[in-house]
Amino acid sequence: MKSILLPSFFVLFLASTWAQEDALAIVKAMEKKMYPNAKTEMLLVHITSQGEREEYRMVSYTKTNNQKIIVRFTAPARMVGSDIIMLDRNVWAFDPASGREVKIPTNQSFGGTGFSYGDVLRLNFSDNYIPVLKTSDAQTWTLELTAKERDAPYFRIVLVIDRNFNPQTGTCYTRAGDLVKTMDYTEPKDLGAGAKPATITVKSPLDEKEVSSLTVVKEVRKDYPDNVFNKRNLSARLEEKL
Repeated sequence: MKSILLPSFFVLFLASTWAQEDALAIVKAMEKKMYPNAKTEMLLVHITSQGEREEYRMVSYTKTNNQKIIVRFTAPARMVGSDIIMLDRNVWAFDPASGREVKIPTNQSFGGTGFSYGDVLRLNFSDNYIPVLKTSDAQTWTLELTAKERDAPYFRIVLVIDRNFNPQTGTCYTRAGDLVKTMDYTEPKDLGAGAKPATITVKSPLDEKEVSSLTVVKEVRKDYPDNVFNKRNLSARLEEKL
């Protein structure tokens, strides 16, 4: 029986494809655990370099592993009604003064905090980035995610995920390779489907004294119909009637 020798370039291509598929499966498993269909109460805290504290309280409604999400602000008072929605990688904010929806970039800073609008909406990694598995050991996988589109919040993210599919750290870079921010996932809590990180803490290399954190306070799993996730519902608030 003759053995079949594959060209070396074809073997390398297959190895690269398999590695990419494995990486995508890891990221999707992490997202399924971190972002269930649910109503989620969150607290965003921003500590300025001068030590001043700012708080934002919000409620999110998610569907399809966070591919569809509405975020409603409950505090501070100036933010109430200025809700945001993400659909097909596009982010829209409702302007109460004009009664209109306004499209905003996912990489735009949210209120001067360390988070972008994409971060607040917990941007779907598998839909917006191409993941590649770089290294692995008995405890973790290290993946490199490269943006599919130019308007993604970050061009490249190095993401460390543990073997229970919990994210541990994320390091974000520009297209030029400059460090934008680091993200630490901590405070594991059982929010209904096993322990997972409840807090994301963001720091910027430009000012280490400035810190922003986003914490899941409460999460109730629920499936919402598709008609909830459209721009017009920013004002209609259909999900509150279900």
